[in-house]
Amino acid sequence: MRKFILWFVFLAVLTAQSLHAQDFLVKGKVISHEDNEPLIGVSVLQEGSTNGIVTDIYGNYTLEIKGTAKATLIFSYIGMQSQKHEVNARTGTLNVVLESDAELIDEVVVVAYGTRKKGTIAGSVATVKAEKMENVPAAGFDQSLQGQTPGLQVISNSGEPSKAAVFQIRGTNSINSGTSPLFILDGVPISSSDFNTISPGDIESISVLKDASSTSIYGARAANGVVVITTKRGLSIDKAKVTLRAQYGISQLASDDKWMLMDTPERIRFEQEIGIDKGKDYELLSRTNVNWLNEVFNDSAPLQSYELSVNRATDRLNYYVSGGFFDQEGIAQSSNFRRFNMRANAEVKASNWLKVGTSTMTTYEEVQQAEEGAMALYTPIAGSRFMLPYWNPYNEDGSLASENNGTWKGTGQNPIEWMANNPVQYKKYKLLSTVFADITPVKNLTIHTQFGVDYTHSTAFMQSFPSYIINNESGSAGRSSSDILSLSETTTANYRWALNDNHSFNFMLGQEAVNYQSTGFQAIAVGQAHDMLTTLSSGTRATSWVDNNSSYYYLSFFFRGEYNFKDLYYAEAAVRTDASSRFGKQNRWGGFWSLGFMWNIKNEAFLKDVKWLSGAQIALSTGTSGNSEIPNYDHLALVSGGPNYLGQAGIYPMQSGNSTLGWEQTWTNNVGLRLSFINRIGLDVDFYHKKTTNILMLVPQSYALTGEKNRWENIGAMVNRGVEISANADIIRTKDFTWNVSANVSYNKNKLVELYNGVTEYVQSTTGLKFVVGHPVHEFFLNRYAGVNPANGDALWYTKDGELTTEFREEDKVMTGKTFDSPWAGGFGTSLAWKGLSLSAQFSWMANRWVMNNDRFFEESNGLYSSYNQSKRLLYDRWKKPGDVTDIPRYGVVAQLDDRFLENASFLRLKNLTLAYVLPQAWLKKSNFFSSARVYLQGQNLLTFTGFQGLDPEVASNIYRAQYPASRQFTLGVEVSF
Repeated sequence: MRKFILWFVFLAVLTAQSLHAQDFLVKGKVISHEDNEPLIGVSVLQEGSTNGIVTDIYGNYTLEIKGTAKATLIFSYIGMQSQKHEVNARTGTLNVVLESDAELIDEVVVVAYGTRKKGTIAGSVATVKAEKMENVPAAGFDQSLQGQTPGLQVISNSGEPSKAAVFQIRGTNSINSGTSPLFILDGVPISSSDFNTISPGDIESISVLKDASSTSIYGARAANGVVVITTKRGLSIDKAKVTLRAQYGISQLASDDKWMLMDTPERIRFEQEIGIDKGKDYELLSRTNVNWLNEVFNDSAPLQSYELSVNRATDRLNYYVSGGFFDQEGIAQSSNFRRFNMRANAEVKASNWLKVGTSTMTTYEEVQQAEEGAMALYTPIAGSRFMLPYWNPYNEDGSLASENNGTWKGTGQNPIEWMANNPVQYKKYKLLSTVFADITPVKNLTIHTQFGVDYTHSTAFMQSFPSYIINNESGSAGRSSSDILSLSETTTANYRWALNDNHSFNFMLGQEAVNYQSTGFQAIAVGQAHDMLTTLSSGTRATSWVDNNSSYYYLSFFFRGEYNFKDLYYAEAAVRTDASSRFGKQNRWGGFWSLGFMWNIKNEAFLKDVKWLSGAQIALSTGTSGNSEIPNYDHLALVSGGPNYLGQAGIYPMQSGNSTLGWEQTWTNNVGLRLSFINRIGLDVDFYHKKTTNILMLVPQSYALTGEKNRWENIGAMVNRGVEISANADIIRTKDFTWNVSANVSYNKNKLVELYNGVTEYVQSTTGLKFVVGHPVHEFFLNRYAGVNPANGDALWYTKDGELTTEFREEDKVMTGKTFDSPWAGGFGTSLAWKGLSLSAQFSWMANRWVMNNDRFFEESNGLYSSYNQSKRLLYDRWKKPGDVTDIPRYGVVAQLDDRFLENASFLRLKNLTLAYVLPQAWLKKSNFFSSARVYLQGQNLLTFTGFQGLDPEVASNIYRAQYPASRQFTLGVEVSF
């Protein structure tokens, strides 16, 4: 019996060992969840071993498992979420569906010199994704950012198609130095004037870095925040994805209900009332009634855009190639913009330790701009306000009414004819290219080296035809040319280190250099005798010649360290030192630093089981950054040539310089709270305090000292304090239907706390502004208008002591408490999607923002400019008899630039409305060609709510004057991929 038991145990153990050590095969197919297409080259690896295989061209695999009864297979593919599956001898066939890692991509945030996982950042960073920009019918991406993120103010400022918007992050930090953020495109600093060279369809994401923890590592140029622009890379797996995007639309004035100028009957009546009707044939004049707004502005200016892109990603190669054409006719006479652009982004994994790549963009532009900002009769935008309604710019046959043949009956020039006879054309050639190498000499250490070239060649050609009678049979021609070359080099060494599962570290050491060179010239010649020969060489003499050369250099070293404890506590620190050629040797180097802490409180034990709270983080940061935006050579004492005496050239002292000039510095503190609820609702709140010291300012001085009226000095200080709130919620989220709403609001309070040499106030002449310690830096300083005396029609003002007076005096000006920097700004939007149909709307707004309406001053001049057209209000609302209650005095009491023309330019604008339909995959599969297709209708600036009396409340300066207004656009778009 004992022998039987021993034999039984021996056989059982032998059988178990045999079962445990058997070999088996697993086979199957791997497809993509997105389009159910087979995936080629998927890695299938047995966990814990080197046993593996890749799928074939049909997505099939067969893998032999040896020496074990069960195993775990890892399926991985670039751009897809990896999966693990347990298998054994009974598995046989295992088919796998891999899902895109787009969700993971959304969790990655681009920050300074790298990327970070969302939720591990101590700094204040906001991200705008590609879908917010790629379909916006605008030459540049800047228009699409308005109202998208708190703390970032984007003001269109001009409706001219080629003009860039004005950016501001968390208030105004300087008096005379730069207030614009630093813009980084694929690691290279760029100017806002280059925004329209970048196709919005090529942009993957934009990160707005707002606090010291996220910006100080950019040091010298980051005091006003940083905007990091990242272009697209290849994402299509298995095969190349080709995408064609086309748009066609029209543009028109966004708002024409503010046009208050008189028509012909009103003008005739006005002239008769004020007594300037002598010698006029009103029977003849009344036959013409022209609305000059309609003559100067087009209500159906065409817009078209076409883009073709190809992208692919494999385990070794990643590329994105695109080309595009954009053509927009401006709504104002003689303005248009045309662009041809190409881009090639590629990355190649040359070996296990080396990756190389490039991002290259080339652009060619043709621009014609309508003159704006000057109150001149001959420019259409300003001229439209001056021209009388019975002056017709066209003859009955449609030809231009001309001074040449006497068909123009108006005073001065026909502005439309003047522009036709004095054209100016601009051309721009742009190359921006970076090449980089990522070297991994040892595990966890990556050395990144990047070289960038930013080259711009711009030309302008001006003509004035001799046949135009105004030119007295003598034409003119002018040419200008400029070349800008900016070379940059960046090298970083990044080392990651983990200590067990609790502690992880990331250290980065870097160096950067920038070399900027610009050169240009301009020449004008006159005396041309024929319209076909208006070139420089056909002129008889030169009247102007100018050349210029400029340069600057930056050299920087920086370090950043990051620490993560159990995904619970995060800390980061950064230091940077910069040297700039814009400062003298004494203060050439500037040092900047930051500290950031984040507590992921949701991962604490006492909150882990709270189901309704999806996330909770508290972030703190503090640090400094700098500003060096001043002219390149103003710290130097220089002489200049040019003056002559009896034909002999001479030189003169041009500027005294300031060898002690140094960095403007901003110290920023930030407290942030980030919450999410039930995985559907997100709420972010940030509080910040910024103090700018050593402000760079053009300080006034006596001519007797150096012969200059001012020079650059480091003076004073100012403070910005504010709060930012953003919220996002999926109200409904089901399989077929989603409804999302989002909103953000920001408030900033600015205060000047110190000026120069003990001075506490300084008037900016002719601007209506005054620097006063204790007040916002851009507060208006004006006489206060008190209305009209109903008894006699006299204009009334307040004295500085608040008493009524009929005398307008400079000494009665006071600080108004109103500024053209908007303290309140924000945006909100909603999107609804049902199966393939979607509807989205985005609003933007600004509040408590004041602007001097200079156009209204001319239109309500009450006698200064009565020979030109005037506002209807002078006819209907001016004081005419005792007892009239109005704000316009009797005729002849001319207008003054007081706070009567200071208007609230707050606005709420429906920035974008889009209706789109994505065709079902079942339809597309029948074509055996298309992988996706989308059609959409879009409207830009459809509605504007404002009390401002100008044509457009968006103006970046303190004065609204002959501005090119914003346009309303209607666009039909198609996007197909195959």
